[in-house]
This record gives sequence, C-alpha cells and structure tokens, in this order.
Amino acid sequence: MNPYLATAIAMCVIVLLSLAGTAYLAAVFNRRAKSDLQERLEPLAAVIEGAADVEEARVEGRFRGQIAIGRVANAPGGFGRLFHVELVDSAGGVPWEWSSLPDKKGPGLTRVFEGDPEVKERLLSRIDFEEAASVVPDDRAQRFGFLYDPAAGMIRLTREMRTRLDIPEAETFSRQLETLYRIGEANRYAQSSGGE
Repeated sequence: MNPYLATAIAMCVIVLLSLAGTAYLAAVFNRRAKSDLQERLEPLAAVIEGAADVEEARVEGRFRGQIAIGRVANAPGGFGRLFHVELVDSAGGVPWEWSSLPDKKGPGLTRVFEGDPEVKERLLSRIDFEEAASVVPDDRAQRFGFLYDPAAGMIRLTREMRTRLDIPEAETFSRQLETLYRIGEANRYAQSSGGE
C-alpha cells in the first residue's frame, strides 16, 4: 500500500475518533450540567409549589397568591449571569430601582436609588432597603438591585451569579420572595396618589 494513502487513512481515523470522543464528552458534560441545575431548581419550585424548567433555567409558581419566578438570565452585554427573583405585583405608577453598584472612587459598593423622589420618600417610610438587602448573600460585596417595572407589573430582585450554579437555597429563596412581597406592599402605598 502506498505510504501516503496509509498515512491519510490513519489521519482520517484519528480525526473521526477525536470527533466521536468530543461529541461523547459534550453529551456527558451537558447531561451533568442539566442534572446539577435540576438539583438546584427543584427545591425552589417546591417553595412556590410550581415547576422547574431546566431548559430555560427557571422556576415558576405562586407565592401568597401571586405569580413568582426565579430564573437565570444573561447580564446586559453578555458579561456574566444574573439570578432574578420576580413577584408579579402590578401597582401601576412609575418605575424605580434601588441598586448596589461598584463605587467609582475605589473599592466597595454604593447604594443608589433611581426614580421619582416622591415615590422614594413614600417607599422609605414603609420599607428599609438596607434590611431588605440582608436577603442577598454577602450584600456588602455583591452587586444586586431591587426594581419595580410597572409595564411588566412586577417587583424584581436581581443579583450577580459568581458561578453557573450560584442559585439560592430554598430558605434564602423563600426569604427573598417574602422581602419582595413586603416591598410590593410598600410600593402599592408609594404609587398611590399622594401616598394615601
């Protein structure tokens, strides 16, 4: 047999074996990743008596009669991932956001409120955001935010994920939903005309 032909056949066999091995490893890793995600999402689904969707990396159910959602999302610009805890609560009114952002002057985080100053005053008369932040693990070092979106009719807690499985445990998820419920009550008060 021609040595060039033998070398070409051997190279083709090596390439095919490499492709088969890569496909097998990709399937195993994908199955493992879905299994890990399922283990993290099922306890959250139990908290809200809902269902876990591994393909969408989300849970949906009800908390105190309101639609509750926990989900993994890509950060704006695709830099990292975020975990959203959402509670549907359509109070109408104007949007606002209370965030913990990196300080431009040095290390650490700065707490910032964006929105109508009157709504802020009425919100702060009913809810202590510093206390609410305690439901975020390591709230002094981690970026997070509470926001109200009247168009979507929901209150959301967003926090950065440090690893692909940085999903809250069931107890933390329950406390986060309870905090969003209390913020929703304060928001309904704040959005009403004159806070009446």
